Amino acid sequence: MKKLSLLVGTGILVALFAGCGPKKATKETMSQIEECRKAEESANQKIAELNAQIKELQSENLDSKIQSLQHERDSLKNYLELLEKGY
Repeated sequence: MKKLSLLVGTGILVALFAGCGPKKATKETMSQIEECRKAEESANQKIAELNAQIKELQSENLDSKIQSLQHERDSLKNYLELLEKGY
């Protein structure tokens, strides 16, 4: 009787653990994963493009500021020269 109950108990445990094993992903799940990977790649590419645009705009803005400051400097030089001449 002990052997029988041990055998039945073992059989039940084997049956329970056999159903808990790793499952393979379905084709639908794999296609969703692939779709997500492509979306991630696309998003990373867009981020890189936007970062490049930011750098370009910052550079343009700096160039504009430099030109503005140079113009102001030249104007002040001219004004200083006029003051030195007594006008």
